Amino acid sequence: MTLVPCGASAPIIFDLDDTLIESFPTYARLHQRVAGELGWAVPQRDALITYHQTWEETLQALWPGLDIAAFMQRYDEIAEDHPYPAIAGAQATLATLRAAGHSLWIVTKRTRRRLDARMRSAGLDPAAFDGIFPAEDQPALKPDPACFAPVWRALGGQDARAVYVGDRDEDRRAAEGARIRFIAVLTGPEVARGFPGDLPPQHVVPSVAVLPQRL
Repeated sequence: MTLVPCGASAPIIFDLDDTLIESFPTYARLHQRVAGELGWAVPQRDALITYHQTWEETLQALWPGLDIAAFMQRYDEIAEDHPYPAIAGAQATLATLRAAGHSLWIVTKRTRRRLDARMRSAGLDPAAFDGIFPAEDQPALKPDPACFAPVWRALGGQDARAVYVGDRDEDRRAAEGARIRFIAVLTGPEVARGFPGDLPPQHVVPSVAVLPQRL
């Protein structure tokens, strides 16, 4: 794949969870807590790494045949008491990229459910982004490259200089399918399963905190 260098006004598109927001540790603790309260089998952290196309599908895969509505109700009751912090350095990175002239976007599989609350608890200002597109706004979800369609629509067409930053293999596959540059961050749980695989070192950063230097 031929990659176009990132220019001063290139769109920088971010995944959200475990890319800008430290999600998995709290996500895992909450799922284990709710399962325990309901008397269900409590999953190990490794079993919680796999995330299906939706949260509902993920829950059904973890606890087949059980009433996931009961799980979701209890989760909702306590979710806001367990904030998700920003990845260290994320806010400074966003400010630096914005000052450098980049447009900033979020494309996430997270739905609108608790999206605002999660960003607020992490101290991420929605106004820092040119567009935030949850699952409901996408014609198809990652790893389908059509997930970027709302960004291209807002830009008036696909921009070959665009960069997608993410922490999972599905993020990488979506970017490669769209033929845009992908930069992996090592702040997500799939690192324990070998992510980012054979991606060249110049396309990997420890976290978004050092992203401006790499770009």
